[in-house]
This record gives sequence, structure tokens and C-alpha cells, in this order.
Amino acid sequence: MKNLSPPLFFNSKERIVFALFLSSILICSLGFKYHQFHTLKSQKTPLVYANVLSQYTKTKNAKSYFVLKLQTKFGIFYTTSREDLKDLRYKNIHLRVIFSQVSFLDFLKGFYAPSFNLILLEGEDFRKPIRDFISKQHTNPLMREYYLSLFLSDPLPLAWRELSQSYGISHLFAISGYHIGILSFVGFMILGLLYKPLQKYYFPYRNYYFDIGILVLILLILYYLFLTQSPSYLRALAMSCVGFFLTFRGLDLLKLESFFWSIALLLAFFPNLIFSLGFYFSCMGVLYIFLFFKYFKLPKGFWQKFLYIALLNASTFFLMGIIIYYFFPPFSPLSIFSLLLTPLFTLYYPCMLLAHFLGFGGILDSLLLKWLSLNPPTIALTPSLYLFILCNALTLLAIFYRLGFFALLCVNITYYGYGVYDHFTIH
Repeated sequence: MKNLSPPLFFNSKERIVFALFLSSILICSLGFKYHQFHTLKSQKTPLVYANVLSQYTKTKNAKSYFVLKLQTKFGIFYTTSREDLKDLRYKNIHLRVIFSQVSFLDFLKGFYAPSFNLILLEGEDFRKPIRDFISKQHTNPLMREYYLSLFLSDPLPLAWRELSQSYGISHLFAISGYHIGILSFVGFMILGLLYKPLQKYYFPYRNYYFDIGILVLILLILYYLFLTQSPSYLRALAMSCVGFFLTFRGLDLLKLESFFWSIALLLAFFPNLIFSLGFYFSCMGVLYIFLFFKYFKLPKGFWQKFLYIALLNASTFFLMGIIIYYFFPPFSPLSIFSLLLTPLFTLYYPCMLLAHFLGFGGILDSLLLKWLSLNPPTIALTPSLYLFILCNALTLLAIFYRLGFFALLCVNITYYGYGVYDHFTIH
């Protein structure tokens, strides 16, 4: 069937005009960031107000010190303290920051700066009642932190990070596009039940899907304001807003050109994303999904669609392999279970959200702790720089040619097989 959706742009002139528009936004965004940077730089030791996102100890030369991850109005940065601090997580502080060695590039990427004169401020994080409500449903600290990470984007405990890497499911624990998809589906289901009768009797002329979509987006935005410090969620939310606009303008959301312009739009408004590894992974993951849609059309039968979705999940898992292992080497053959655990998570996540809302969130704690205790061994799988570059080059080729897509898939499956062989050779 011929695609009747209008093109995003009708000619090159429109593309150039939009590119100039994005360039002006980028200049304004960078100008605003530079203003923030210059304001701090103009002071020898600026006084900074911050919320403590995480706090942990490190040891160097037989001496221990605290590392603090801080959320401020100008972004996130790290500092250290050798004082005997109590637990400051989620508390508000102010401190003097030694900003002299921070460059504008560091400021955009996220930086470390020494500090002194740290003072705890009165008042609690506004999410403390929610944290307390979730925590009281769990007796084990690991389970408390696990669910606080899952629902509030708090740091994930080390034990759970290691397990998630072993099973290839790290993406399930960082609130991002996958979670937005689940929350959007649940939101459409619940709001649809409430909205349908009202529409039928009071405003039948309204577009049901448009109104529910706007309401879901508003709820997703409110959830971001509640999280306050989740860059991965912000990226996914911005992409969702762009996708909603394209869909209700009658444009083809699945066209690769729409995807690339969406990336350009995000980078114009948030130029610091260019330094974000999470943004790179997100873009590559979505691109591989789009390429699958491009080269494999959705079948009609139910079981054919079920197989299609399973193959989509498998191809995305393998295609992401080398680029992920290049930055995060821990590997286990058990990561293949990601193909099963990822779709199961779409049921688990909303069910546990409801369970916590009703007050019995600890229902699966004993089972999850047994899973955590398995502690599967991993090896360090380190692709070479040349192999990493090859995968990125084949990705570009796959945009234009089906052969490039299959070559990229074969390279990644072969490398996964090598990882399995290497793992069993060592263990």
C-alpha cells in the first residue's frame, strides 16, 4: 500500500531553513550555558546550592574520602570531602566550589571541582515522603534501594548493577524510553476508561487519541519534574514529544529522516547531550529498531506478528553488542536471557508500581534476593577500537543498504559467540 503521509520537508530549501532555525536555537542554548559558566567563573569560589544525589567513599593512598554527586541549577557535577560526613543523600547543602580549573567544555560535559565549607541546609527533599513510603515496604536495604532506583531514578546498588550487566538488562534499571513506553501504555489504558464515557456524552467532536495523548504527555512531564535528575528520562521524554507532534501532523514517524531531525532538535536545545554516552546508546538503539522496520515489513497474522516482535527484540540485542561492550566490558552468556526478561519487564514494572501504591511492594523480595545471590561470573569483553569503528561504519552503511544491516548483525553475533567461547574457556 502506498504511504499517503506527507513528507517532513518538500524540498532542500525547507531543510536549509529548518537547519538554520536549529542552528539559532543551538547558539542560544550555548549562549545561555556560557552565561551560567561565566557567572561562576567570574567568582573565585562561587557559593553553590545543591541537592546531594549520591554519596560514596573511595580510598586513595590508604586514605578514605567521600565523593558527592550534586544536582544544581546549572547541571550535575562531582566534588569530594575528607570530612567525617553523615549520610547527606537527598539533602540540600551549599558549599564553596573552586572553579578555576573548570573549562567551558568541562562545564558542558559534567565536571569535578574541589570544594570547601560544606553546610547542611534545613528542609528535606520533597520526595522524602514517597521514599519513606516505598522503603517501609522492604526490610532488606538492597531491595529498598532497588525499588527507589526503579521508580525514582536513585543510584542502583552495586550488587544489582553487576547482576544487570550479567543478564544484559542494564537498560531496565535506568528510567528511559522503555519505561516511558510502558507508562504511556498504562496511561492510555486507565485514562481511556475514564475519558471515553465523558467524550461520548459531553464532547463527541473531540479527537479521542489526541486528547488522551496530551494528557499522557502532561503526566510524563510531571513525572520528570518529580524525578528532577534523570537525563535518560529527559531524552526519552523529548523524543516522545517530537514523536507525538509528528504523528498528529500526519507525518510518518518511522521515516529515518524524521528520526535524524529529532536528534538534531534535541542537540539544539540540549547541546550537552553530545557528550552523553546514554544519548549515544539511545540513538543507536532507536536507529536499529527503525532499520529493522525498514527492511522487514510487519506481517498480518497474529503468530507472524509475535515472531516479528521476537526477531525485532533479538536483532536490537545483538546489534547493540559491540558498542556496549566497548564501553562496558563485563560479559556473561546469561545476557541472552535479556531476550526473555525485557518483554517480561513490561508486565513486572506496572504490576510492582501498583503493588507499591497499594502497600505490598515487598511481595517479590525473597524471590529477587535469591536471584541476586546467584552472582553469575563475568569476563571482561573488550572490543578493539577498530572493531568499534567498523560497527559504526556498518551502521551508516545499513541506513542505505540491506547488506550493511546483515553485515552488522553477523559481525555482532559472531563477536557474541566469541564472548561465549572465551567465557567458558576461562571458567
